[in-house]
Amino acid sequence: MQNIRQICPEGAQWLDQHDLEMWTFHKDGGHRWGIAITNSSESINNVYRECRALPISAIVEMTFWKTNGWFVNRLHWCEKREAQGNIHSDYATKIMEKDNRKSSRHTVTVMNRNAGEYSVETRHWEDGRRGGHRHEVTVNFRTKKGACSCQKYQGRGIPCSHAMAVIKHRSKDPRHFVSSFFNIDSQKSSYCTSFRALPDEAYWPVYEGMVIIPPIGLRQETGRPRVKRIPNEMDQSGRPPRGPRRCSICKLPGHDKRKCPGPIGPQNAGPDVVNPDNGA
Repeated sequence: MQNIRQICPEGAQWLDQHDLEMWTFHKDGGHRWGIAITNSSESINNVYRECRALPISAIVEMTFWKTNGWFVNRLHWCEKREAQGNIHSDYATKIMEKDNRKSSRHTVTVMNRNAGEYSVETRHWEDGRRGGHRHEVTVNFRTKKGACSCQKYQGRGIPCSHAMAVIKHRSKDPRHFVSSFFNIDSQKSSYCTSFRALPDEAYWPVYEGMVIIPPIGLRQETGRPRVKRIPNEMDQSGRPPRGPRRCSICKLPGHDKRKCPGPIGPQNAGPDVVNPDNGA
């Protein structure tokens, strides 16, 4: 928060007026971990970018078959990882492997064993730019939950390197302290839904409902559509602005060769026109 105050004091003042649960990652109650955020929904726009010009029926059909393929492939992937002995997703496994290597460089000091309060000091790196920090870690070994002053444990639902050092200090398995959201069983339950195959259109029942006719005014006109967006500084290319367009015949601005008023004469010759009487 101190960095935000230094960079943008107005923004920090605006954030102070709102609760932490509304804009911080570690105070939202654990509802936005990894793929649970709206990025997965927003990324679908890139998937359907190539089919936006297709009819609605084609887009619906493409959505159905793509979704079915995703569910089948990801369920098979979860079953394959489970057969290999993995109990967490690939995302959680990579984070735990990275933090496990970092936790071996931490020093754990017991503050209150019954309350699960510990102090973890990171090793000072040789370059002097990293390490040398002290973090407060609280771990409940009965509920398999914890918190750290770095806020990573609360925000991700996966033990950070500091909490992992405490868990290993108590000779416990850090994998048991990961949120159930990242379990293979949770992922399998997300993709266990099956889709029914669509029959051929010839076997569909006869539609007897209302006939919907699209409005004529919404049809796209021929030619290149006009841009209605107001240009701003982002549309500037960085090149110096060009002068007014000139006619290719008389070299005067204000019209083109199709609307040129007449032949070239000394009275309307532009600066780029050479008068043959005066010589080159």
